[in-house]
Amino acid sequence: MAKRKNINILFNELGEGTLECAGFNTYRCLGQKGLKYPTDITVDPSIPGTKEAPHYSKTYSCPPNDNALGQCIMPYAILIWGQQGVYIHEWPTPATYAGNGGPTHGCIHLDRGNAHIVYAWVDRPTRILIDYPW
Repeated sequence: MAKRKNINILFNELGEGTLECAGFNTYRCLGQKGLKYPTDITVDPSIPGTKEAPHYSKTYSCPPNDNALGQCIMPYAILIWGQQGVYIHEWPTPATYAGNGGPTHGCIHLDRGNAHIVYAWVDRPTRILIDYPW
């Protein structure tokens, strides 16, 4: 059986942070400051719906990243918290507080291009550890 992979996410007080694919690379990310994310999650891409490229949010509208139905397009989405509909996914602007115009609704945004790399890297069960100061 293949060894499980690990992702480490570390946020600062604004929700800006880093997402490290352990042993591979580290990327800038943005989450929602103050959200009590689960701190230890395992995702399994063999389970349908865990990875979608793209996922369409039926809850949030996020112009200019919407489709014709007004649904937020979330490219290279990895579901990490199903009960809350929280994904790791690409965002069209920089994954910073200022670049997103403020915090996300809870998803973890990655810069354009980086999300595709992380999406492809999660090819077997992957443990995600999240740390934040709030």
